Amino acid sequence: HSPERPGYEQREGILFVGGFRHPPNIDAVEWYANEVLPHVQSLLPGVKTSIIGSHMPDSIKALASDGLVVHGFVEDIEPHLQHARVSIAPLRYGAGVKGKVNEAMNYGIPVVATNCAVEGMHTVPGKDVLVAEEPRQFAEAIVKVYQDSALWQTLSQGGIDNLEAHFSPQAVAPAVRRILPR
Repeated sequence: HSPERPGYEQREGILFVGGFRHPPNIDAVEWYANEVLPHVQSLLPGVKTSIIGSHMPDSIKALASDGLVVHGFVEDIEPHLQHARVSIAPLRYGAGVKGKVNEAMNYGIPVVATNCAVEGMHTVPGKDVLVAEEPRQFAEAIVKVYQDSALWQTLSQGGIDNLEAHFSPQAVAPAVRRILPR
């Protein structure tokens, strides 16, 4: 089912979602907070990044600042998914963020990710995701989509189309039929 997907004008802020029992998520948020966020704050003054995830360690809570809102576990994530303008997946190693990237795309939120985070996801940079590895590039990618409503719309629709092409029940049905015995 398709959720409500508010448009560019109705959205603000940057969102990270990920469980902190997964060490790559801890590393991702620390890297973002320490290396990327200073660039974001100088380029997008006043824009806040929200960090949501269960089992949040004190080291992550301690990163909270004016520009970084540390929510921890959230009972109902849907309002955040409908409110955020950009979703980030700053993973530097490991796998497992895929579900979170898909979830963001399902809500029409453009995703800025590292190569690691979108590995094996059939994404096309510039069409359904923006990919960057270096802190400043990552910040600039966020800023680009944050400020450009046309690019935002392209990536938002591209993400939805990607999901429907590769991850929808219709798309996975042939693979499921191959795996399951008749």
